Amino acid sequence: MLRIGPFTLPNNLALAPMAGVTDLPFRLLCRRMGAGIAAGEMLTSDVRLWRTEKSQRRMDHSGEAEPRIVQIAGGDPEMMANAARLNVDAGAQIIDINMGCPAK
Repeated sequence: MLRIGPFTLPNNLALAPMAGVTDLPFRLLCRRMGAGIAAGEMLTSDVRLWRTEKSQRRMDHSGEAEPRIVQIAGGDPEMMANAARLNVDAGAQIIDINMGCPAK
């Protein structure tokens, strides 16, 4: 068993966050097929951009099993901290910080 904080995962099969790939339907499918954990697509830490349709889709975790994982990316520590807090307030349980991996 794998543990992340208070969460015990059923196995060590992990779906990594991939921009343009790990949308909600894909995460739900992967969890149904046995993934122990599935992270959402990268989300900018600039909350001014969260009103876009793309960001709204990336923030949707409807019907998703625990733990709900959000990946945030950015270069400003204060913006990153604020984005993490807002995502937790919206239901994220694990925050994955993108440390510079390119989207393509």
